[in-house]
Amino acid sequence: MDFEKRSVIIFLYTINKRRNSEKMNNKGKVVLYLMRHGQTILNKAGRTQGWCDGVLTKEGIEVAVNVGLGLSDIKFKAAYSSDLGRAIKTAKIILNENRESGNLELKELECLREVCFGKYEGELESVKLKDILNFLNVSSFEEAAKKYDFQKAYTNACAALDETKEAEDYDTALKRVMKGLGNICLENSSDNGGNVLVVTHGGIIRIIINYLDKSFDLRHVDNSSISKIIYEKGTFKVETVNDNSYYEKGKAVKTTVKN
Repeated sequence: MDFEKRSVIIFLYTINKRRNSEKMNNKGKVVLYLMRHGQTILNKAGRTQGWCDGVLTKEGIEVAVNVGLGLSDIKFKAAYSSDLGRAIKTAKIILNENRESGNLELKELECLREVCFGKYEGELESVKLKDILNFLNVSSFEEAAKKYDFQKAYTNACAALDETKEAEDYDTALKRVMKGLGNICLENSSDNGGNVLVVTHGGIIRIIINYLDKSFDLRHVDNSSISKIIYEKGTFKVETVNDNSYYEKGKAVKTTVKN
């Protein structure tokens, strides 16, 4: 039995153990607002950023503020971020602009970190991409996507090429983040569920979405974009991916206030 099937069985077993008490505990739907952090100096420079951490650029802060304004009327039950600085900073910007959620405590979780890219940390993205495509014996992303389960192949190729043995393979990254998301959903499904903010990273968002629903185009997961996932009765459903409408809404709000 492969890892994905085994993980599903284990996770669903855990969920099902608690299902019988859901009605008694007023268990409800959890809406995950899965947000990628704002643009950093390493993003802008086209360099790989996994566990290494770049500060948000001026543009990254401005876009995150607009997204925060766009989300300002959403009442969040809880807020989480990865324990990396760029995600923490972004999450605090969102909460600062939110008028509905009160003084939520931000919970910083290691399980929400980006994938670790080992020797490629800080390297030019173009160098990493060239090495991975050569390893996979393809000439382009498009060819790789046709030939492989791309998110899995991409992550595993990076790990295989890393002589330091620090890079995470697909199964390792998937296991830690899905366990974390499962715990977040179980914690917040009580008292009829609610909206939950989760600020994390582009690579790990792609792994989550790819695992839950392979029908989405994951070539673009923009900085500060929102991907929405619904958790209900032990199952996940991906509703939207790479939604930038909250940024546009926030920008419009800011323009209206100025005028």
